[in-house]
Amino acid sequence: MASQALVTPEPPLELQRDVQRKLGRCLLRLQQYEILLKALVAHGDIAGSPAGFQAVRDAQVASAHKKTLGTLVGMLTERHLTTSEEDDSTEEPQGDGGIWLRFHFQVGLDASQYQATTATLKELVDLRNELVHHFLQRFNIWERQGCIDADAYLDASFETIDGHYLTLRGWAQTMDEARALMASFVRTAAFEDLLVNGIAPDGSVDWLASGAVRCLREAESKFMANGWTKLNTATAWIRSEHPDQHPQRYGCGSWRQVIHESQQFEIRRMVNTEQGCGEVWYRSRQEEASMQGKRSS
Repeated sequence: MASQALVTPEPPLELQRDVQRKLGRCLLRLQQYEILLKALVAHGDIAGSPAGFQAVRDAQVASAHKKTLGTLVGMLTERHLTTSEEDDSTEEPQGDGGIWLRFHFQVGLDASQYQATTATLKELVDLRNELVHHFLQRFNIWERQGCIDADAYLDASFETIDGHYLTLRGWAQTMDEARALMASFVRTAAFEDLLVNGIAPDGSVDWLASGAVRCLREAESKFMANGWTKLNTATAWIRSEHPDQHPQRYGCGSWRQVIHESQQFEIRRMVNTEQGCGEVWYRSRQEEASMQGKRSS
């Protein structure tokens, strides 16, 4: 019985080169997609204190760099694609009451769009795995017909990959525009008021983070006597050392109103027997003073 030799036929070089070029084009576009997706996932949801914001960003960039395409697509669909029926409310971290910033980018889709998008994203991951791991098992590019079939498959694959890339690029451009708006707000006086004085753009005040409360506490640490601080002494010192801090900045007519509105202090009237007049004294509420001590220790 004659033995049968396994002979590799002469490859159709011109067709084979077209297949190689088109395969390379698909893989390059996939890498572009993956790089862009890593950037969107890393920058699309960042939260933290102003001081720690950059460190959180750097950590997320490093983490995204190690993720596979399948994991990144999962993060994209879970964190950044949403439907109108979903409740996007998230519980903010319980910190010490200081300023907490969050940038969260989302793409709103209706239910049918969301279902279709998640399905096509899964198909994209499957396509990537097919091209990287199984392409030569599927197509024999050492034969003419194999090259013809592979060529048509790669044309269709590139159209699919490129469509996903263009969609993702549009989302990334929108996110960059939102980040630019946020960055421009950070440079405004309104943001400084929010960060330094606890005054939101709508005029509401985060009293625990406000400059007025900080000044009253600082004066308290300097002028306290028997656990209480004379308000006139404190406000005279604030006018001298922090002239930008005044009740009107917080929508109040007096420092007594600041103390009342902030709910951070106790207040009482005492009679000055030597001068025969009443005086207003204040002190930090005991639970607040205890929290302040824990935060500073």
